[in-house]
Amino acid sequence: MKGRPILGVVAGFLFGLLLGPTLWLWGIIELASPLIWILPLVGIVFGLVMAAWAPFGKPSTDEPAPADEPTVDAAVPEQSDAISETVSEPPPGADSRDESSS
Repeated sequence: MKGRPILGVVAGFLFGLLLGPTLWLWGIIELASPLIWILPLVGIVFGLVMAAWAPFGKPSTDEPAPADEPTVDAAVPEQSDAISETVSEPPPGADSRDESSS
């Protein structure tokens, strides 16, 4: 069996184990319902099926390898002096706020 069957069994069991009390707390099923005992078993089976079906691990040799992505130039462009010349000074009195009034 490919995949991770042990992980599927554990995850499915925990899912089913916690789904029963959750449904009981929401009032969907009664506490005396046999569904509370059946849900962990259904979770184990569901976890095994998902572990066998899910594409975990290395890709199989039947599938073609993914094409290499084109490289992106990560060079940072140089900053122009024209930008720094257009920056205006702050208006007078902008930094003279009284911070003790807040």
